[in-house]
Amino acid sequence: MRDPADGRRSVGRPSILHPSILHPSILRPNILRRSVLRLLAGLGAAGLLLDRPARARDRLRHPHLAWTLFYGEDLEPAAFEGFDLVVLDPGFKSPLTPMRDLGTEVLGYLSLGEIKRTSPLFAQLDDPDLLLGENPNWPDTVLCDVRRPAWRALILDVAIPALLERGFSGLFFDTLDTPPHLEQTDPERYAGMRSAAIDLVRTIRRRHPDRMLLMNRGYALLPELIGQVDGVVAESLLTTYDAPANGYRWTEPRELDPHRQALRPLAEAEPPVPILSLDYWDAEDSATIREIYTRERALGHRPYVGQILLDRVLREPHARAER
Repeated sequence: MRDPADGRRSVGRPSILHPSILHPSILRPNILRRSVLRLLAGLGAAGLLLDRPARARDRLRHPHLAWTLFYGEDLEPAAFEGFDLVVLDPGFKSPLTPMRDLGTEVLGYLSLGEIKRTSPLFAQLDDPDLLLGENPNWPDTVLCDVRRPAWRALILDVAIPALLERGFSGLFFDTLDTPPHLEQTDPERYAGMRSAAIDLVRTIRRRHPDRMLLMNRGYALLPELIGQVDGVVAESLLTTYDAPANGYRWTEPRELDPHRQALRPLAEAEPPVPILSLDYWDAEDSATIREIYTRERALGHRPYVGQILLDRVLREPHARAER
């Protein structure tokens, strides 16, 4: 299946990156842009805010999009200052309004192919047949039969409305590699899993045409979903976490090439579908992290580099200016 660097993360303890590494040349334009947004809102510029969905999608195409993922439970809104896009766990406890007031798009994590036993949604499952067994890479995580009506109802009528009511401006789809993997592993038992996953995403788009939708990987569902999602996240593309070695490493060419081939239709689409990259590395190794950002941008991606649990907000390090 996937290695432990893929898919859903366990929720970790929050931690704030020390402000001494924040580079003023990066923060000031973002702060200025958000100050202008606050001023316009104060002047009652409602007409300028009506096209927010279109502007949000345009922002994804910017080569220097600043984005992050945080799967901890709590963190001060100021920790996200300067980011254009933030992905949060549904269990995040702090208010979302302060971030959205600053113009930040805040997306809620949504697992479409698996479910944690600790999730509040787990107790609402009324069809035990949709549970297909444990994910061996993630304890207490169960593979789900996306073909079952009960799973679709839970996602469409319970999970998504709860996220949007909470104030999330969009959705971040995860574990969409699971359905096609199951069908490939056992074509007879799991026939139709891939098409059911595609239909689920298409249904979400029809119901929520103005929401930003990002998909993590799910390469086997492309190109059928081009036009249905606003962007795709290429996780563990250049670097990843090696669980047996308990450390980070660069991916081998044999690992990288299939990913780049799968992503090619996104770049060739008209208009191109933005590709956001999610790599993992030691937060203390700023030089290597800078190299990852440089390499990903050379590929045309909008990068973010974090630690494996995504329980810290890391900012892109910048070389100090020579005196």
